[in-house]
Amino acid sequence: MSYYENIIIGAGPAALQCAYYFTKHNMNYVILERNNKCGSFFDSYPHAGNLISINKKYTGNENKDFNLRHDWNSLLNDEDFLFNNYSEDFYPKRESLVSYLNDFSKKYNLNILFNKTVNKISKNKKCYEITIENSEHIFTCKNLIIASGLSKKNIPHLESNVIDEIKHYGDYSTNFFLDKNNLGEFKNKNVLIFGGGNASFELGNIINEVSSSVFIVGRNVRNWALSSHYAGDIRSTYLPFMDTFLLKSLNAIDYNPVFNINHLKITQEESNKPYLVEIVVDEINNEAVNFIPNGRNYYDKIIFCTGWKFDNSIFDFEIDLTENKKYPLISSNFESTNNKNMYFIGALMHSLDFRKSSGGFIHGFRYLIKSFINLNYNIPFECREFNFSTMDDINTLTEHIIHRMNTSSGLYQMFGYLSDIFYYNTNDRKIFYFENIPINTHNPEKSKNTLFFEMTLDYGTEVTDINHIGRKVSTIGTESKSTLIHPILKIYNSYPINLIDVIHFDEDLFAEFTDKDKYHYKLFRLLKSYL
Repeated sequence: MSYYENIIIGAGPAALQCAYYFTKHNMNYVILERNNKCGSFFDSYPHAGNLISINKKYTGNENKDFNLRHDWNSLLNDEDFLFNNYSEDFYPKRESLVSYLNDFSKKYNLNILFNKTVNKISKNKKCYEITIENSEHIFTCKNLIIASGLSKKNIPHLESNVIDEIKHYGDYSTNFFLDKNNLGEFKNKNVLIFGGGNASFELGNIINEVSSSVFIVGRNVRNWALSSHYAGDIRSTYLPFMDTFLLKSLNAIDYNPVFNINHLKITQEESNKPYLVEIVVDEINNEAVNFIPNGRNYYDKIIFCTGWKFDNSIFDFEIDLTENKKYPLISSNFESTNNKNMYFIGALMHSLDFRKSSGGFIHGFRYLIKSFINLNYNIPFECREFNFSTMDDINTLTEHIIHRMNTSSGLYQMFGYLSDIFYYNTNDRKIFYFENIPINTHNPEKSKNTLFFEMTLDYGTEVTDINHIGRKVSTIGTESKSTLIHPILKIYNSYPINLIDVIHFDEDLFAEFTDKDKYHYKLFRLLKSYL
């Protein structure tokens, strides 16, 4: 039996980021990884071979924090060990990320035990116990940190009577779709893809090269990231498939509640014969109608691109889940809501900012993991002190805030979720300024009867009209109508009860918040009037 203060399950990017900080702060820990390398998920996915996480190496700016705004793959570290030294491609090869993650683990000598497949996790009053497959050795810990990602294929529950099993996106072998010989099975075939998200469009673009038609269906309309600003929505790199639909080239896309996959019936009479897809309208009498009224209901190939979810099968105790069972329920410090000292990091943190910010992706959760360490291991958030007695002092604070607006990668990537907070201590006549604080973790006691300022970067109302996407719409006096990312300052009297003012600053096409009148002087006047 081996005891560690902290055990991390999985050796993906989230685990490595967490282990980096454990190592930095001399904390006792170990990572248990089932495969023989770090980041093995990216050995196989995405199937198209390229990541859709941005890697813009050349920004024209030498500020390191600013450059992380456009580097979505690097882990945070103090030595500029960056992913862009492994690839200069804007959408890099997935293998480059695997190489980077494994070199990162070696450079910082992270404590990882490979080939340790967790078979069961149990708990008692004192600790968690971890059983390893094909081993009698038991690992125990006080703090259990799950960094295994969304690892369970979301397989639809539907009535199916088929000879040839319908495959999920995750069932295809590594590089299957990069081998043109394999694409022969889709040659001149009618292909139906269930899902409607990025994976559907990824495969749709590949299969389109050889198929007669591809039909992507989903039960809910999926947003495009170019309008929602959410990186998990459909990315423009997959727009070519949209062309094949809208320019009438035999492919189609449809979103309709009637396509609720749990109400479908799929049958196949013989192997290698088409599948008949029907909609069950009366489950008691097994009555079904055509999938597409007066349209195509037979398909040569069907693929489930229905996503992934949290796998709770290895736990012998209950874990509260979100309503859709995709994520574990966690509190603001990333702890399980019903299991003390069990935490979720990486993609499993995302329930707190799902579809609101970037916490489900490397470029978001790298900051959240740093906050996780601060919140749970008595590592104080960094605090800067500013004198506040003269006009020069106000100007110094103003310049610092403007600098943060223009360079902070944490505020930029975790828009609307991470904030800079500061408050005025009347006794010391000082401003205490904290950076990159999750908005739901502020301690109200610190701001009781004190003016409390919270600065974020965030987007405005989502624009759905394609002709208006990306347009600057605000002017001086109408900054609250900004749709592009822009600074927002909230002022509280006794946080979080009394919100007394919300000030929007103007948006900018290049997110350069440097205009003296729009930003510096406006902020200076605000600080002077309130403080």
